[in-house]
Amino acid sequence: MTIDSMKQTKFSKRTYEEWQTAAEGALKGKRFDETLKTKTLEGITLEPLYTKEMLEQSGKKIDEQIQAVRSGKQLPGWFIAQETAAATATDYLAAVKEDLARGNEMIVYTSFQRLEWNDSELKELAALIERFPLYFRLTSDDTQILRVFDFVDEAKLTNVQGVIYSEEFVKAPPKVRTQLIDTIPVHHAGGTIIHELGMALSILAETINKEDFQNQAENTWVRFAVDTAFFQEIAKLRAFRVLWTAFCSAYGEEAPPIPIFTETSVRSYSKLDPYVNLLRAGNATFSAVLGGTNAHTVHPHDFLTVSDGQSRRIARNVQLVIKEETHVNHVMDVSAGSYFIETLTHEYIDAAWNYFLEIEGAGGYTEAMNSGWLTDDIQAKWMERKEKAALREMSLIGTNVYANPQEPVKDGQIDETHLEYMTAKRLAAPFEKLRARSKEVMLKSAIVHLGPLKAVKAQSDFVQGFLAVGGIETEISPEIRTAQQLNQFLTENQIQYAVLCGGKEKIDEIVQGLDTDAVVDVAGRYPEQQMAEWKAFQINDAIYTGKHITSKLEGILELGKEAVQE
Repeated sequence: MTIDSMKQTKFSKRTYEEWQTAAEGALKGKRFDETLKTKTLEGITLEPLYTKEMLEQSGKKIDEQIQAVRSGKQLPGWFIAQETAAATATDYLAAVKEDLARGNEMIVYTSFQRLEWNDSELKELAALIERFPLYFRLTSDDTQILRVFDFVDEAKLTNVQGVIYSEEFVKAPPKVRTQLIDTIPVHHAGGTIIHELGMALSILAETINKEDFQNQAENTWVRFAVDTAFFQEIAKLRAFRVLWTAFCSAYGEEAPPIPIFTETSVRSYSKLDPYVNLLRAGNATFSAVLGGTNAHTVHPHDFLTVSDGQSRRIARNVQLVIKEETHVNHVMDVSAGSYFIETLTHEYIDAAWNYFLEIEGAGGYTEAMNSGWLTDDIQAKWMERKEKAALREMSLIGTNVYANPQEPVKDGQIDETHLEYMTAKRLAAPFEKLRARSKEVMLKSAIVHLGPLKAVKAQSDFVQGFLAVGGIETEISPEIRTAQQLNQFLTENQIQYAVLCGGKEKIDEIVQGLDTDAVVDVAGRYPEQQMAEWKAFQINDAIYTGKHITSKLEGILELGKEAVQE
């Protein structure tokens, strides 16, 4: 085929129905909807394929949606807003200058540090905020830094820009926003995207006074945590901008841009195999920038224990790499026009607006919180999310799958000054407790091969990975052919817990001669009647895909505790 003939070649157009028919054939009898469609925690169904026709048939006003996102974003790119850590104000200034020279783009100060400032240091800081935007998060007992505005040249004061979160009223330059709509507490409590978006609107409804709408809107900023659900998090940020436009329309007002500040969610971070947190951070950060964040913070991979200079540098470089390698900072709305993202954005808009109306119908945000209704609703979704992690329907690499039982467990805590993160509900927490517990007990465990390796390897590898999640290291038996060999192996190796890997017929043969003090399980899912028969011969339970892993591992580790006490 010549290059000219290649250019003339055209592919025939295929319909969604034709693709679905081909997909169903490839599934070999599995149900299309159950296999290829995924329902999110919010109840939204993710399709395996999105088409232009699907958008057109739904009647979604995508052009208006895209315009609202672009109007809210205004300019391409985002600010890298990494927190600067220091013990004194002098050290902080030196560290800020170094961070700015190495790629940071905002002066980030948090009351987590509670530094004491003198006039000379504030004057030096004032020179910096004349050149770089600021991001201050302050508590009521740490507002001394706000005197920095007294040292800014009056002619340059109107050029100072940024955001301040303070528990007390703050008088700031006109381009510094001080009214925060903070969705991160909802996120840390286990809320879904719909909770975050709906509550953001409800808080706005309570916060903004209709008589002074424009001035208050221009003083408002919003903060989101971004998790690892890549496409959903992109759609979340885009949906907020459209919802904000609709919210303003309800007040009969034009929608002034509201800056969105984002940070990587610690909900998916783990103390176990912490370098995987880098992958989580990179994934979440890419979602944030594709979704249109105005400023973003990456929490270091060892944020849950003790961060050092190197981990903070790596966190900053996550954003620098994305900027330098993808060039998404040159595009206003990178995901505009994607059939998937546009559809998902619209579905979140509809669901969040309805949830907002539901909150308003319950008396508004404060009333709904005080009644406990909102808290209960968030808790129910958190329990559902936690259950999915326990059933391994949700994967936490290095934590509930692909765990390394030999890895030392760090017992460090989030710095006590980062209070809002200490109380965040994390999916990895139950698994961290299991791993810590495994280091406290003595448990002799084994995986028993009731057949040649090639016949039982798949079962053996699964069981080894299952137990590794709880930090349980196992001995692997040679091929066991008789009950006598099994009893001898368990006795000689002082095994307290064992899992039999093999076919049903072999297990049937072996268990009838089982005589041991060890607790013995089988690998695989068997009918209740079969398990009842085996339990008469000392079989305790079964390990299989879909088993509640945390409760099972807790029970296994209790065997070691009892052995130590004896």
